[in-house]
Amino acid sequence: MKKTFKIIILIFLCMSIAIAAGTFMFYINLNIPVKSNEIQSNISEKNKNILFVGDADGLSDTIFVASYNIQKKEINLLSIPRDVYYPRPGYYSPEEMKINAAYSEGKIDTLKSAVEDILKINIDNYVILNYDGFKRIVDAIGGVEVNVPFDMVYDDDVAKPPLHINLKKGLQILDGEKALEFVRYRHGYRDGDIGRINAQHAFFKSFINKVTSPSILPKIPSLAITLSRNIKTDLSISDLTEYAVNFVKNKPDKINMATIPGEGRYQNDVSYYFIDTGQTIDLADQFFNNGAAKPSTYKNIDNLNINVEVLNGTGIPGLATKYADKLKKQGFTVVKIGNVDGINYSASIVYIISSEEKAKKVAKALSINFIERNVKKNPNVDATVIIGEDKK
Repeated sequence: MKKTFKIIILIFLCMSIAIAAGTFMFYINLNIPVKSNEIQSNISEKNKNILFVGDADGLSDTIFVASYNIQKKEINLLSIPRDVYYPRPGYYSPEEMKINAAYSEGKIDTLKSAVEDILKINIDNYVILNYDGFKRIVDAIGGVEVNVPFDMVYDDDVAKPPLHINLKKGLQILDGEKALEFVRYRHGYRDGDIGRINAQHAFFKSFINKVTSPSILPKIPSLAITLSRNIKTDLSISDLTEYAVNFVKNKPDKINMATIPGEGRYQNDVSYYFIDTGQTIDLADQFFNNGAAKPSTYKNIDNLNINVEVLNGTGIPGLATKYADKLKKQGFTVVKIGNVDGINYSASIVYIISSEEKAKKVAKALSINFIERNVKKNPNVDATVIIGEDKK
């Protein structure tokens, strides 16, 4: 499933929370005077950064951060691929080095810390959502009108949850099940991702029109109950209410959506997403900090993009693995561990493969004094470390 689909699903759930909570609170308090100090104006004074997690049976199927800039009337949303390479001390299996493992093993607090580490921002609150909630919300508002551009047919029993799509072309009102099929569909668009994103935007606009229409008022109580049963959040009722008030008063003119910069590639037959640290921090700063970047708490995050080969230059078993683990703990990406055949090294050495600067970081991390340039090129390696007898 593509991350763009998941983002659209969770955006409209977020809007549902705000709109429904605000309208519901207004509805039940029509005849109850509200003191001016009952609801604080923290949200209007400061844009809150909210971490959204799509929970699929205890796994973080989707991760993104969203913030509503009331002054600019903009929603900023930054997606974090679940396969982002994020090694943590004490977790060294391939799957444990992905950011989604921070949630499955440490739940929301651990994931929150990891996201703050990567983006260099403060996370104020969180919302945890699921696909069943999506379907129930769409059903609670009576469905969403969508113009399906063409027949959509697709089956995938491996997907979680299993995906079985059968939609006919044309303008129609989609119930929760069919709406989920529409937003998850990822085949058949002639212009690829652009066509798919445009279709999702059309669904999102139709959803917003529906939940802000007068016809939704009688459905507010059941919608509020549905939301309460299908989300987990540390946002208070006061927070949700004020979000709703600000959203109604200052409807967003623009939604900025992006994925943290980086690239996906395989390492030891495992697929990871390696972030571009500088671009990621700059983008997050623009989206969430207004130029006031948070100081790094993870000093080695720049090492994530340095690929290292570690070879044992002695006859001592396990020496390369020992020092490879030290590099991993400092955030380096170890792409290979092996032995040097036929030669014993008395002193350890780091060979420059792609970048002298990267090789020097590796050498400093292991306190190796000798650095030389290697004429052999390897597109998957930035530096080769040969462990000598001085490290036994």
